[in-house]
Amino acid sequence: MRAILCAAPLLIALAVAGCSSTDAASAAGEPANAAAAQSKSASPVTLNIVANEKTVGSEARFSASGLPAGVVELVWQTVSGGWVVEDYYHFKGKHYAESKTSLGRFSVGNDGRLEGRFRIPEDYGGVHDVIALAGGKPVAQGGIEVTQSFEMSPASGAIGTPVEIRVKGLGWRTMESTWVVNWDNRLVGFVSAAGTKGTAVARFRASGPSGSHVVKMLTGWQAKGYLNYEQSPVAHLPRPEFTFYTTAGSAAPSTAYADAYPKQPTPTTEVKVANANLTLSPTQGPVNTRATLRGNGFPAGKTLQVVWETYVGSRVSGNGFASQEMPLDTVKVTADGRIDYSFATPDDLGGLHALMLRDGNQMLARTYFVTQTSIVSISRTSGPVGTPVSIHLKGVGWTEYDNIYVVNYDNAYMGYVCGFNSQGDVVINFTASGAPGEHIIDLFPGIYQGPSTEPQLLYLTPQLTYADDHPGNKIPALHFSFTVTAGTGTK
Repeated sequence: MRAILCAAPLLIALAVAGCSSTDAASAAGEPANAAAAQSKSASPVTLNIVANEKTVGSEARFSASGLPAGVVELVWQTVSGGWVVEDYYHFKGKHYAESKTSLGRFSVGNDGRLEGRFRIPEDYGGVHDVIALAGGKPVAQGGIEVTQSFEMSPASGAIGTPVEIRVKGLGWRTMESTWVVNWDNRLVGFVSAAGTKGTAVARFRASGPSGSHVVKMLTGWQAKGYLNYEQSPVAHLPRPEFTFYTTAGSAAPSTAYADAYPKQPTPTTEVKVANANLTLSPTQGPVNTRATLRGNGFPAGKTLQVVWETYVGSRVSGNGFASQEMPLDTVKVTADGRIDYSFATPDDLGGLHALMLRDGNQMLARTYFVTQTSIVSISRTSGPVGTPVSIHLKGVGWTEYDNIYVVNYDNAYMGYVCGFNSQGDVVINFTASGAPGEHIIDLFPGIYQGPSTEPQLLYLTPQLTYADDHPGNKIPALHFSFTVTAGTGTK
């Protein structure tokens, strides 16, 4: 299976200065006092930066004096990177590398003064160096700490109303990279923008009962809210608080539903027969999707095997996992070298699968199909407290970033489910609870595990920014509702 690399190289701390001019001069054998004089004359002057708001998009003013007349380029120091996935299925955490972007070119007058304005770029929060370059060399340097901003919309609606919290300026450093959403003092999930330059949208749904609900955003270590944040090492970071008013009635659809499934990337089709080609349509869908394999230029009259690649095993048994080829059928090439074969995709794990044409042990061509997670059923949608409820899913994934869903009941963490050991077939059993009325059940993408060198508390938690910032495949959230009636249920 081909590798899909989803992020950038190793973490590099932001740094502008390397060795000093004195060090460099000494290494070259120059007199120390001459090197010091050269260093003093070449040292960047202070670039003063002032901003009323230090959030993404806000205007900042800068000034410096004592510069040579001419034109300088203002450069914004930052990092690039995010989540890293290797060989399609190994999740390697987060990595960043130093990078920079231009803020524009500005003139220095004959009086040696530099003045101007720029908009704070859409970027990670935290401290950023800003450097003025003349002829590619730094002549002035300053910095600004970009803070985070949060907006919630809407502020009211019936049970099941989709709610979004738009975040900008989330940092890449540990304590600036993750916030959590609490609804009425219950953990809903975590918010990140690791691979999206600090900008993302957290999505969840309003739950009952009718009335006001407190929505808090807390920073924290490993996706757990830091409650005594006033005493934390990052006490200056914002902890916004909103109020959502749940109105009477229901905004939830009468049937279970999934968010729109994004188009998934697939490797390029390989064909090892000269002048031949192969196409698969569609390349994505739930289990049992009707798909058609078409090609031309293959050996006339040959009977070829159609082979499906999957993965089997378990990460928790200690036996590991491995790829496995499943022969689906045979197809005979026509006299003019064409293939036209329709089939139903297997009831199998979600995610990427290779589909191969083989002539005996020789692979002639390989293309790819992405199996989507789909909702099969929910056993009951109403009943008294204690009613047994069962949710059935197909096509749950197998990689370290898409083999689990994390379940919330009324915006409170309930647990997680895993699909690898059962080849993507998942059945969730629980009992209905709560006051009479409608209750929402949401399944969010999570991350099964990270690198062994990292603490694991961040993972197995609902990722509310799944649509923007989930590593690897952008899989959707799944939504259900249950109406609790009066009385007591029995098993």
